[in-house]
Amino acid sequence: MSTLSREQFVNQVLELVSKKFPLVKISRAPQRFSINVNGQLAPLENLYRIALLQPEQTPHHVQRWIVELLRAAEAAPQTFGSFQQVESRLMPMLLNDAEGHSVAAVSQPLVDGLAVAYALDGDRTISYLTPQRLTDWDQSIDQIHATALGNLLARSQSLSGQAAQDSRGRVYLILLQTMDGYDASRLLLPNLHEKLRGHLGSPFAAAVPNRDILLCFRNDDRTIAQLQPQIQSDFRQMPHQISDRIFLITPDGIAPRL
Repeated sequence: MSTLSREQFVNQVLELVSKKFPLVKISRAPQRFSINVNGQLAPLENLYRIALLQPEQTPHHVQRWIVELLRAAEAAPQTFGSFQQVESRLMPMLLNDAEGHSVAAVSQPLVDGLAVAYALDGDRTISYLTPQRLTDWDQSIDQIHATALGNLLARSQSLSGQAAQDSRGRVYLILLQTMDGYDASRLLLPNLHEKLRGHLGSPFAAAVPNRDILLCFRNDDRTIAQLQPQIQSDFRQMPHQISDRIFLITPDGIAPRL
């Protein structure tokens, strides 16, 4: 499986889904590395990366993927109620800026290379907030951002990270990885600098190679040289990639590390 090209992988997905779910209308999409499932565009990049990591489990991953897509489509009319009904489930989603432009979601730029989108958290799926829903709610993007950030902050109150120490016993790395879908989004936490500066100094560095990890570490050349190859590898190989860049967490917020 690891030697399959993207073109071969598309063929495999089409074959697996057609055999297991004969009533699903599935076909190639004109968009790059995507298919149409019952008329809805479904990008394959994340599924492909998962399959490369566990090639022997590809049929299982494809089946779970298509089931989640079908469940999300069935629930779509009920997913979004009024703003008051669903505001407690609104969450920020950190994306690379290219994805921020490509997904059909309300998003805004954060810093060079990063964007923030907004989604409703569900039991099995995450549904992006669309511009039409924002209009229907008559809410500003500033209000949406404040609500989503408040929900993320509440969810992260008891969060603890994994720390690594150097030979002198100093903490040089704190890793946050709960796998709840919002680990990278915790880069946005307004109290992140205050919580970690005592361990990592100020400003400290951070990286979000994919959606399911946030790395915070000392802003020195030795630490960055040690961590950068793994950051770049995770960005290239893992699903839900975000950025291979390193950012600074300062008292004033997030900034690119030049």
